[in-house]
Amino acid sequence: MRQRTRDVIAGQLTLDYFMHKAAEGWTLAAVEWVREIPDRAAESKQVEVSFRPEEIPYGLRIAEDGMNLERNPLETVVMLMILEEIVKEKRITEIAEDLNVLGFKTRGGLGWSASAVFELLPRLIEMGPSLLKSPEWRERREGAGTAGAPN
Repeated sequence: MRQRTRDVIAGQLTLDYFMHKAAEGWTLAAVEWVREIPDRAAESKQVEVSFRPEEIPYGLRIAEDGMNLERNPLETVVMLMILEEIVKEKRITEIAEDLNVLGFKTRGGLGWSASAVFELLPRLIEMGPSLLKSPEWRERREGAGTAGAPN
């Protein structure tokens, strides 16, 4: 049969302590180390995440937790409009003009140009499946289907 004990030692550990325990028949089984961490060391372990706007895909924004991305409602509307106008076979220059007439601005606060719309096409392809499944897209398509229907 084995007996175990755990000693909490205040102050420095000495050779005399080990000799005394060994004389009582104890053998060393483990060593546990503990130390206080200064506040500045704890702060340095915090994860810092910083994003530049150009690193965040269009249509997304930083979530409140600062660690994730979530859908940007305004940019999603822009993407839905671009998708809708492409479906209507509008030219990219016309799409840019329509966005400007409606008062939409690019992420940089500028008016839309054909090249700015063109640069969004790869992102539109990425977002396409989720946009096409969204309730907003269904509402737009239902509205478009009834707009020109005869009474």
